[in-house]
Amino acid sequence: MLKYKTFKGGYRFRNFLGQPREQLKELPIPQRVIIPLKQGFGGEVKPLVSPGDKVYAGQIIGRDDENVSSPVHSSVNGEVLKIEKINYFKQEITAIFIEAEPTAEWRPLEGYSADWGKLSPEKIEELIYLSGSASLDKEGIPTRFRSSIISPSEVENLIIHGIGSEIYNLSLRLLLSGKNLFHFIEGIRILKKIFPQAEVHLALNKNFKKLVEEISKITSGFDWLKIYALEPKYPQGYDEMLVPTLLGRPFPYGYSAANIGIVILNTQAVLHVYEAVCEGKPLIERTIALCGEGFRENLHLKVKIGTPLKEIFSPYLRKDKEMRLVLNSLLTGIRLNIFSLPLSRTFSQVIALPENREREFLSFLRLGMRSESYTRTFLSALLRGKKKLNTNIHGEPRPCISCGYCQEVCPVRIIPHLLYRFIERNIIDERLSKYGIFNCLECNLCSFVCPSKLPLAKTIKDGQERLITIGCDRAKCILPYFDLKGLEEYRGIK
Repeated sequence: MLKYKTFKGGYRFRNFLGQPREQLKELPIPQRVIIPLKQGFGGEVKPLVSPGDKVYAGQIIGRDDENVSSPVHSSVNGEVLKIEKINYFKQEITAIFIEAEPTAEWRPLEGYSADWGKLSPEKIEELIYLSGSASLDKEGIPTRFRSSIISPSEVENLIIHGIGSEIYNLSLRLLLSGKNLFHFIEGIRILKKIFPQAEVHLALNKNFKKLVEEISKITSGFDWLKIYALEPKYPQGYDEMLVPTLLGRPFPYGYSAANIGIVILNTQAVLHVYEAVCEGKPLIERTIALCGEGFRENLHLKVKIGTPLKEIFSPYLRKDKEMRLVLNSLLTGIRLNIFSLPLSRTFSQVIALPENREREFLSFLRLGMRSESYTRTFLSALLRGKKKLNTNIHGEPRPCISCGYCQEVCPVRIIPHLLYRFIERNIIDERLSKYGIFNCLECNLCSFVCPSKLPLAKTIKDGQERLITIGCDRAKCILPYFDLKGLEEYRGIK
């Protein structure tokens, strides 16, 4: 049965220039790849190769069965050049450098089968684990091989989503085009087999009516599958919002969905599961999108994991202006400063925006015909053209005017401007916990809508850290109300 659900607060982003087209291009094999030994959920694995070794695409080159982790593979055929530590987005991680050969063949996993129904749950779990797919998303995919903080028997709910609530998103229509739609549905069935006791929930963007209807028809005989059409309202794609929206259950903020027996996967993760089990394909490539006006072309690329990021975006980057590059999310993503870093399993998009440092006189009084405005002036509401984005905040910080906009959009119903006043006045005590400071998702919506340009989200984050230093931990707000699973393993990874 198709159900329509939403939540209070949040914000709907519409009509921005630079959206990725429904076109997929496969990048050539790079001359060299850098494979980090920590990718996705889990800890860093141990290298299984040495400099000078020949490796093949799909070969496991890093593995650790003692701790929560998933194997890491060579994405190319070639030779190991060196193994050394790299600074990978503020973490010191061991990486394997491989000089690649220009051959596209990859070696499949043993025991895979297109007739997967004849495989035992144990074999399916092994294929998912050995493929590296078990490392995907925030809590990984539980298997008997310690790929998650919980076991398959502890999974009570499986949530699969393709909502697209960010400013820029991978195209759901492209990911599920042609035979991929059937592969996606088979992937859901495969996951149901290893989580037989779990309720399965599929949440899709309600604006993709034809796709939702087609999936509903194909799965009409699946009495174990519940399908939801959701408003693509940011941050609906967050685990912390999916659980209360779909299940009506509270979320242990600051912890994982797996801690309450829930596994949450996105569309691409389910497709990787299908490839692992039915095609024996290890996780050696990723589909990402080039988004934003900073690119000459906005399209989707299929890229070998470990490819240096510069080789991915440089051929498409506009050269007429200075650009700022951001990974995965415009509101919460990581700013790219070192372009030699490699692509990992966790990346979904690279965003390029024109830098704009010029001061605009009385910018806060402008009508915003091509700019996003939370207040939606009459004229900007009439004009339905595409909106432009750059890095200018178009205004200077001013005192809070108590407009309440941050409170309106907050998806977890805290009062950001109140917390901001406490923290700015150095009032750091347990009152901040009572006002829900540890419930903050760090979605940055409060900062986005603030007409006074106040760094609300950053200040709240600072307040959390200062509370922790005086001994007021978020655990005191969570643990009395939840019976969390895999808590020690989760703490070990975090």
